[in-house]
Amino acid sequence: LAGRAVYFELLPFTFGEFHGKLQPKNFLNLFNGRIDETIQKTNIDLYSLMLKGFMPANILENKMENVNFWIDGYIKTYLERDLRQLSQIDSLIAFRKLMQLLALRTGNILRQSDIAKDSQLSAATVSRYIKLLEISNIIEKVPGYFNNKGKRLIKSPKVFFIDPAIAIFLSGYFDRESLISAQELGNFFETMIFLHLKSLCSILTPPAKLYYWRTVSGKEVDFVIEHGRKIIPVEVKLSDNVRINDAKNLLNFLNIYPETDIGLILYAGDRIKWLHSKIVALPWWWIDWC
Repeated sequence: LAGRAVYFELLPFTFGEFHGKLQPKNFLNLFNGRIDETIQKTNIDLYSLMLKGFMPANILENKMENVNFWIDGYIKTYLERDLRQLSQIDSLIAFRKLMQLLALRTGNILRQSDIAKDSQLSAATVSRYIKLLEISNIIEKVPGYFNNKGKRLIKSPKVFFIDPAIAIFLSGYFDRESLISAQELGNFFETMIFLHLKSLCSILTPPAKLYYWRTVSGKEVDFVIEHGRKIIPVEVKLSDNVRINDAKNLLNFLNIYPETDIGLILYAGDRIKWLHSKIVALPWWWIDWC
């Protein structure tokens, strides 16, 4: 019978949850237009945090070799062995290659034709393998945000790994020094923000929806949170300082959607900084804090 069960998706920890912040009032208050500008500075080794990820087994671990050992075992046992037994994975080598290609593309628009070409797999096989990774909560597609306002928008989804550490490991970065110089560093940071936004959206009733926004001319906002009639555009910047120029895409969004009350820039700094009457820059962890 319908309505006999309620399902909850168990995600990895968030930064605030790990620190005992179980009621993220800062995030909830955004929908009421309120921002608490009192802030407690916290010392965060951002790169080590991304490398360790947010799985319970790793978030308390201090030695990176142990983290890498766990992730490698996770990939071999769950992603390679268990999925292969449960589904039609023809070649383990090809499946791992596909995972690596997706990891390098986390935070980017998903173009399956490019992945098929680079992996030398058929389009049907790529589609099947990606679906398996979606079903097993390893990756998630974020759709493009659009409505009937007449703008030409990109509707292809972006792809994200649920835990940034899995994407980082599969991309071949095993220590802090190599990660800092990674070409994909900004996308790994955006992937970490995705995990937190996805988790925060799930606590609302009904859950908020998460999108991204991009026009055919290349103007893009990393995330758009939609809850009922309220929308909050979010830009992500891996920088310890932000300026008004960093808000140009948010300003474009506000011009098209003037009903938007507030736009956010989540960045790696430690101050709350208003860049416009409707745009505020926040430390990335602030939204997950009380």
